[in-house]
Amino acid sequence: MAHAHPTAPVTGVAQPDAPIHTKHGVCNLCEAICGLTFQVQGTGPSARIISIKGNEADPLSRGHICPKAVALKDLHEDPDRLRQPMRRITVDGQTRWEPIGWEQAFDLVVEGLASVREQLGSNAVGVYQGNPNVHNWGNITHGHLFLSQLKTRARFSATSADQLPHHVVAQALYGHQLAIPIPDIDRTRFMLVLGANPLASNGSLMTVPDVRARFKALKARGGRLVVVDPRRTETAAIADEHLAIDPGTDAAWLLSLIHTLFDEDLVRPGALQPVLTQIDAVRQAVAHFTPESTAAHTGIDAATTRRLARELAQAEGGVVYGRMGVSTQAHGVVCQWAIQVLNLLTGQVDREGGAL
Repeated sequence: MAHAHPTAPVTGVAQPDAPIHTKHGVCNLCEAICGLTFQVQGTGPSARIISIKGNEADPLSRGHICPKAVALKDLHEDPDRLRQPMRRITVDGQTRWEPIGWEQAFDLVVEGLASVREQLGSNAVGVYQGNPNVHNWGNITHGHLFLSQLKTRARFSATSADQLPHHVVAQALYGHQLAIPIPDIDRTRFMLVLGANPLASNGSLMTVPDVRARFKALKARGGRLVVVDPRRTETAAIADEHLAIDPGTDAAWLLSLIHTLFDEDLVRPGALQPVLTQIDAVRQAVAHFTPESTAAHTGIDAATTRRLARELAQAEGGVVYGRMGVSTQAHGVVCQWAIQVLNLLTGQVDREGGAL
């Protein structure tokens, strides 16, 4: 119960005079993993959650709590929540679900997997891993051991749905699919956000609980927040500037930003110069993507594009950050590549206030 796990034992009705205990745990419903403080009455199966609050002593979430964490009590006590394995059966033409024991469930899974692999081969087994898998230590440390034994290429996950371009680009540029730079949000002075809504997601791949307070701090130190998104999201609403780009044109616009860096002699890779061995190839690749030529396509005028390229290049700690909106489109890999190239060419990678 201290970890607020949705599969915890069902709560009963605690005795009115049972003592109330304070428990510390986390919310595992998104990657922010905010720290929580629970007031729990009673112990064991009859324990009851009295309240859930943010833990102000948590060094990352700093007391932040969102509606998902508050709803943990409802999830925990929901009478329709699955509490044991269920098997679908058909009786007299009617389909229904019946509860079964864990040993029987394990046997059915093993028999089904073995049968499919024997008849149709390993790749006939499909695997889907939902987002909570990466919020669970057991799945992180042991899940891949099991899945690797299935030897199937038909593996899908929340990653393949919304962030594979990040991994492809990280592998190509930094040598490992998980070496994804994240914005130094607490020290940056210019942040360009594309296709992301951190106020709803708590960051996603940069993990910043209470991101609203961090954006307020960015403005308080004289920094700027610019959001590029077709929709006026919650984050766009509090930004210093919101550009409503035409949907699916982010790649062309990002390439025009890179073009501007070369065209206006704004390329300053700094200490990263030895790493960037193909700058001339990049220059040639973006030669035709002038801000003037992409304006009609993206809906962002050339003057604005050039101004933002200058602001990024001249910022004492600036960063470009893009998430799902620029990944789940036809040119998602190009978008994520261009974002990293912008940070690299302006010397903002591994720089205070840049991309870490």
